[in-house]
Amino acid sequence: MAKTDRSEQRSEALQAAWRALDAGDVVAARRLATAVALAPPSPQLEAEAKDLLRRTGVAWPVLLFGVFAVLLMVGLIVLTAVRTALP
Repeated sequence: MAKTDRSEQRSEALQAAWRALDAGDVVAARRLATAVALAPPSPQLEAEAKDLLRRTGVAWPVLLFGVFAVLLMVGLIVLTAVRTALP
């Protein structure tokens, strides 16, 4: 992942969240950012924590497309099995 340009004026928890994100640990980064967003020391830090949470959100349309593709594959496999079982 690309390193982002961030100021040095932030809480330790938010710095740890960005370090975790840079290291590839999205779950830990979201946990730490959520903790900062729930009890923000300043509005700027709250906005930055919410930005980190927004960036690391789940892409639901992609997951729904994947579920649709799996269901389609299972349907085709069942159809093939049924058609080969018939004389």
